[in-house]
Amino acid sequence: MQFRFTHPLRWIALMGLMVSTAGCYENDQPGVIDPLLPGTANFTKYVAVGNSLTAGYADNGLYRDGQLNSYPSILAQQFRLVRGGSTFVQPLFTPEQAAGTGYLKLTSLPTAASGGLPVTAQVAPQAVRGLVNGKPLFTKFIGPLNNLGVPGIRMSDTQTPGYGSAAGNPYFERLLPDVSALRTYQQFVGDNVTDATFFSCFMGNNDALGYATTGGVTPFTPTALFTANYNALISTLNANGRQGVVIGIPKVTTAAFFQTVTLTQVIAKIAAANPAVTALVIQAPLAPGGIRASKTGDLLLLAQQAAYATIGRTDVGTKIGPYGLSLTNPLANELVLDAEEVAALNAKIDEYNGIMKAQADSRGLAWVDVSTLTNQLSTGLAQNGVNFSLSYILGGVMSLDGIHFTPAGYALLANEIIKSINAKYSSTIPLVDATRYRKVLVQP
Repeated sequence: MQFRFTHPLRWIALMGLMVSTAGCYENDQPGVIDPLLPGTANFTKYVAVGNSLTAGYADNGLYRDGQLNSYPSILAQQFRLVRGGSTFVQPLFTPEQAAGTGYLKLTSLPTAASGGLPVTAQVAPQAVRGLVNGKPLFTKFIGPLNNLGVPGIRMSDTQTPGYGSAAGNPYFERLLPDVSALRTYQQFVGDNVTDATFFSCFMGNNDALGYATTGGVTPFTPTALFTANYNALISTLNANGRQGVVIGIPKVTTAAFFQTVTLTQVIAKIAAANPAVTALVIQAPLAPGGIRASKTGDLLLLAQQAAYATIGRTDVGTKIGPYGLSLTNPLANELVLDAEEVAALNAKIDEYNGIMKAQADSRGLAWVDVSTLTNQLSTGLAQNGVNFSLSYILGGVMSLDGIHFTPAGYALLANEIIKSINAKYSSTIPLVDATRYRKVLVQP
C-alpha cells in the first residue's frame, strides 16, 4: 500500500531550504532592544531540567549536532549577552562519537515506491560502550552539568531509585558514576543546582506523549503522583528563591507524527481498488462497544506506516475477515489515536499544565505556554522572509521523527521562552534568528 504525502511538493527547489548553517548566533534578531539588561533576574549560572526536548534529542536520536543546538544551549548563549555568566556544560558526545545513539537521516525524495513519503535511513550509533539485556549502554559523561535533560524521563520516574542503573534509563545511566546508580533524578538535580542562580524546567511531556504515540495504550502518569513529584522537583529548583522559568506541555497532536499519514489518504488508496470501502474499522476502547468505524478526528501515526500497509489482509490481526475492514478484525488500538483518546489526551495535558502553572505562579516564576508557538506554526509562521510550519520535512521545524524539533525549531522554542522571561523579570534578552539554524537533516 502506498500513501501520498499530504503537502504539495516542489522538492528540488526547496531542498536548499532544508539545510542552512547551524548555529551559535548572538544578538542577531533585527530591532533588538538596547541596552541588553538582565532586569531582576540573575543568569550567572543557568541549569536546565527536562527530558528529550531539553537534551536536544532530534531525528529519533541523541547526537552531537542536536545537543549543540538544544534550546538550553541557545538560551545560555543569549543569557551571556545580558550578564556574562559561566560556561554552559552539556553532556556532549565527542566529535569522534558525533553520531551518539544513532539517528535518522533523509536519504531520498518521495517516490511512488516510497508511497509518496520521504525515505529515511538509520545512522549507526557511535557511542555505545556495551549492552545489558539487549539494551545499549552509552559512553559515560561524568561531572557537574548545566543541561540535565534525560530523554524518556517522566514525572513518575523522578524519585525512582535505580532509574539511572544499567537496567534503567540509558540516557540517565551515562550521566551517573557507577557508585551513584541508585541516586534518583530528583537527587541528581539537587546535586547540580546547588550554586545555580537560574533554572528552566520543561517536564511532563512524556507523561502525556507516551499515551499519544502508542495510540492510547501507555497509561498516563496518575495525577496524584505527577503532582507530588512535580511539586518536590520545583521545590528543589526554587530553593532559597532561585529564579527560573517553567515550560508547559503543548497539545502534541499538532506534531507531524500525527498529521502526516491521514485517514483520508489510507481510505482513498483502499477505495481505489474497492470502492465500497468508505471507512476503516478500528479498536476504540473509549467509545461505546470498543469497536467502531473510523471518523473525523481519528489520527494515524507516522511510525506505523508499515502496519497500515497490511490493511485488508486476512493473515493479520484476528485473521477473521479483512484486517481493519471488518468488525471481527479491527485495526489494533495501538495503530490509531482515536478521537476519544485525543479528547482524553488534551484534557490530561490541561490538567498537568494546571498543576505546573499553579506552582510557577505561586513561586513568582516565569511561565511559558508553548501552545502559543504551536498554534502559530499550525497556520505558518514567517521570520525574516522564511516560512516555518509543523508540516513534515518542508515545515523546517519538526525533525525526522515527527515529534522533536530541528535546530531551527529549538531556536523558535528558545525565543518563546525568552519572551516569557523578559516579561516576568523585565530583562531585555535578545531573540535569535531561527532562519540561521539548520532545518531538516539531509545527508547522502
